[in-house]
Amino acid sequence: MGTLSTRLENIACYQRIDHLQLVAGYLYHCAKNLGLISIEQCWQIERGEGLSPVTSCEGLGVPVYFYLEIVWTSTILTVAILFYYATFLGNSLYSGFIAVLLFFYNHNECTRVQWSPPLRESFAYPVLLCQMYTLTLILREGTQQSTQKIPKDLLQKMGMATIISLCCWQFSHFVFITQIVALLILKWMKIISNDLYRSISKVHGWSIVIAMGITDSFPLLFSMYLCLLFVSNALNVTEKLTKFIGTKLQTFLEIVFTILCTAYLKSIYALLYEDTAHVFNLLKTKLIGYKDFHTMLYTCSPEFDFLQYRSYEAIIKTLLLPSAILAGMLVIYFWYRNYKIKGYPKCIEADLAYNGLQTGAFIIMAVFIMRLKLFMNPHLCIIAGTICANRYLEKLGIKRKITKTAIIVLLMSAISYHGLEILQEERSVMGEYSDIEQEELFEWIKKNTPEHAVFAGKMSLMANLMLSTGRPIVNNPYYESKEMRDRTMKVYEVFSRKDVTSVYVTLRNLQVGYVILEASMCFGYANLPSQCQMIDLWDLVDNGVAKAAGKQPVCPMLFRGNAYPFKRSFVNNRYVVLQLDYSYCVELKPNNSLNYQS
Repeated sequence: MGTLSTRLENIACYQRIDHLQLVAGYLYHCAKNLGLISIEQCWQIERGEGLSPVTSCEGLGVPVYFYLEIVWTSTILTVAILFYYATFLGNSLYSGFIAVLLFFYNHNECTRVQWSPPLRESFAYPVLLCQMYTLTLILREGTQQSTQKIPKDLLQKMGMATIISLCCWQFSHFVFITQIVALLILKWMKIISNDLYRSISKVHGWSIVIAMGITDSFPLLFSMYLCLLFVSNALNVTEKLTKFIGTKLQTFLEIVFTILCTAYLKSIYALLYEDTAHVFNLLKTKLIGYKDFHTMLYTCSPEFDFLQYRSYEAIIKTLLLPSAILAGMLVIYFWYRNYKIKGYPKCIEADLAYNGLQTGAFIIMAVFIMRLKLFMNPHLCIIAGTICANRYLEKLGIKRKITKTAIIVLLMSAISYHGLEILQEERSVMGEYSDIEQEELFEWIKKNTPEHAVFAGKMSLMANLMLSTGRPIVNNPYYESKEMRDRTMKVYEVFSRKDVTSVYVTLRNLQVGYVILEASMCFGYANLPSQCQMIDLWDLVDNGVAKAAGKQPVCPMLFRGNAYPFKRSFVNNRYVVLQLDYSYCVELKPNNSLNYQS
């Protein structure tokens, strides 16, 4: 049991570690020891209905409140960066105001920090936004003057933001893949120089090395991010072929070899490191309908479904999408007018071109995976803010200050027509959380099981169980780990059509002491789309062979019927806890026979 707990700790805590969360914990204990946050108000709540009273506390002295204050501060930082970002792109304070206004009016579509503050993205996203803002500054500086004159502090700030992002959130490097692709497109279109691309690539390269050193983790070493970065820089040697084959053919060959070499290198890495295999399987699911157990666990969740109609409706209703589209049209018209004066590529603003491509990448990601609208919508706010840029309005012949102000006020009024209503609706949401059945379960576990007892069950429940009871667990929601995916699939055999003995042996091999069954998963009435109940996933795994053979799901029988060889230890309206028997008999044979005398 000790080996299992140690191994699980390595997966759950070491690989999934968020260094900013560690910093938050360190700050809390330092402030507590120094007596800086002793404010704490507690009271007893009588719940009635035969339930015991509970003590509730609030104030910075309570760890969860201290943590939440840091999360809210991080959110304030997001809004501040959003304002500066839009103001810089539009060269106007009005651009910043429009972006922030749209962000608040589309708050539910731009962030989920108000519903799930503990998420790692709560810390990582403002840093990612800062990184993209710093890159935008670099692109403007790098295209207006020589690459050698880019301030080193900008490159350092970008590197610092990249490192923090990579340390905070495992998804960050997928965002950086889209960033590298956007920069490559700008390079191939001759909008930015090869030297500028190399300078930015060096920042990414050093950031990866430092992030790996800080986290002592190797996923980045086998990532598409590093593959693309390495290949794109290695193929810079094809520049020397320009004088022999021409610029167009050289660029075409570089594009083809970059795609082929990156795909080949990643395929080799995939054989060595399988933790990210589920990401590419998820992409296959969206493109060609591929299905397996792990991808179905993702796609059956609304967050990983295609972007829903109500999301489009929300960003159209508040004029976020129309404003962003109009801003894009103004930018293209400005470039077209500049083309007649300056020619190509000087007519293109590299910083805006990058942000347009980055927004496009986020839109594609969000359309396929709804959760990623949290990248798309804030960037749409930034792009929409550029509608107020003086240089674009002046190209349309709008030069008088009073006319510009009137247009901006009119736009703000139009945005606020439905926006204020949506904002007030969100602010009116109030409620409380209560889960009596889960509370009964955890209280029973704390009182009736040994501290070293190992539990298995639904992933999200296991995370809560470990936090609330301190008991070791076999599986948790860290699904990025291949080992954790394999563990979870073995635990979820209890929801399949396999025979009881097979399930029992599988759980024993995992050294499980107790397995928890949840009624909704057992009897197939969980709030999930069609063909997404747990038994449906197992029918998919064996192509319906067990179902065709007339085998019944094992979970309902264990929940209500004969649980042998398990022992039913706890039952309430929602949960059943089954105990595995690790006792065994030992036969002792004496060396010498005993003679009995009457």
